[in-house]
Amino acid sequence: MSRKKKKFTPFAVDSVSIRDASTDGRGVAKYEDKIIFTEFTVPGDVVQLRVYDKHKKMFIGELKEILTPSERRTEPLCRHFGICGGCKWQMMKYDSQLFFKTKHIQDILERIGNFKDITVKPALPSDTEYYYRNKLEFSFGTKAWVAFDDRKSTDNFRPVLGFHGKGAFDKVLDISECHLQLPVISEILNGLRQFTTEKAIPYYDARALTGFLREIMFRSSKSTGEIMAILIVHEDNPEFLLPVLHYLSDTFPQITDLLWIVNPKMNSSYTELPYHVFKGKNYITEQLGKYRYRISPTSFFQTNPSQAEKMYEVTRQYLKKTLPKGKEKHNLIYDLYTGTGSIAIYVSELAEKIVGVEYVESSILDAKVNCELNELTHLSFFAGDMQKILNDEFIETHGKPEVIITDPPRAGMAQNVIAQILKILPEYIIYISCHPATQARDCSAMRNHYEIVEAQPVDMFPHTAHVENILLLKRKESQGNETAEYIPNFKAAAWLGESDKEEEEEEEENDLS
Repeated sequence: MSRKKKKFTPFAVDSVSIRDASTDGRGVAKYEDKIIFTEFTVPGDVVQLRVYDKHKKMFIGELKEILTPSERRTEPLCRHFGICGGCKWQMMKYDSQLFFKTKHIQDILERIGNFKDITVKPALPSDTEYYYRNKLEFSFGTKAWVAFDDRKSTDNFRPVLGFHGKGAFDKVLDISECHLQLPVISEILNGLRQFTTEKAIPYYDARALTGFLREIMFRSSKSTGEIMAILIVHEDNPEFLLPVLHYLSDTFPQITDLLWIVNPKMNSSYTELPYHVFKGKNYITEQLGKYRYRISPTSFFQTNPSQAEKMYEVTRQYLKKTLPKGKEKHNLIYDLYTGTGSIAIYVSELAEKIVGVEYVESSILDAKVNCELNELTHLSFFAGDMQKILNDEFIETHGKPEVIITDPPRAGMAQNVIAQILKILPEYIIYISCHPATQARDCSAMRNHYEIVEAQPVDMFPHTAHVENILLLKRKESQGNETAEYIPNFKAAAWLGESDKEEEEEEEENDLS
């Protein structure tokens, strides 16, 4: 029989300094022998806290009052700051955000990967702090997500349109403005909310599984100015659907492409469902460098195109740097987790042949279309489970690459994928990651065979603690061309296991102590 969790007694901390920022964006304080994590605080703040929970040796607090504001602090732009779950670093000056993102990469490489002598370059800043996203999705709901003090209000049961509250699948924070995408998106949301409530078009109730309007997603192009709106509804009901589509089309000519999807399922996933075009076409076009990309309604594309171009340019410069002396192109490059082939296309001029692999078949179809759009014939793409497709037969058929580019999802690369890379033993690996912790874990598993040459963070998401990181790895001279074996990093594997949040906090406590 498991022990009952001992009831925690909250306590107040009248005055404490915030001394650091954690990798998940919380401020970190040390009070007596306690490490306290608190949201919406900035290193350098002197604050009053209420400590309300404990995880192992970590304490969780909430900000009650700022006694002395930090020099790193600034005024948040958004009226929803503190209630909305996004943009939790709006109260921190942007240069300080970049400082801590760079520091986090350094800390993660040392703590998880055990790479002690890596100099991380400063994070590349975003061209704009706001209005940088090209994709956002908003949900319709029947129950409002509100601040804690207002949760007993009877006004909470009403039509709402915005973002889901943290950990609440059936509650939605009513959004009147969002500074992540184009300003016109907020105008569309507010107009759509007013029109649909006046016309009594029912919003979806995620708990009762009733209603009509479920989500609306916007995609936009920085280079062409196109805006695509995709309305997701619960059922095919023209009585409700057509008035909404006509309203959006007639009132907002900025919407160049208007589509709709019927999702009758219990869950909100709709990427595999068919879409229908009401106005315009079924794609928008973006340009990065000299290359054009068609983006279909549900395909993946980097959400900050300006920063994506910087990230791809870093990759291109790494490929130029790793060219054998006297050569203008690599013979063969593998692009693993290629998505819609955006990186492969961007660096295509630096290879005689590029082979891309991706598990989402629709993304591979987009990649092939984008190759045709850019008149590229030396790129080939294959869809399948990376763990199964990247086998000895595949390597024998397509050849051993000089360079492997890998850009896996947050979970990182599976052990047998790493093992196969170590059988191939390319001269260089360019590892791009949206989750530096799993990146450090994977590189640690290859440390006997590869060394990190450069580390370049890229800030894709200002006002959040998230940061992308690019690592250039070079095969160690002692390895030659012989086959290597996968060496698991058991400490890193345990650190990133089911209890990774508590392990992370414990590691941070050790560092701060």
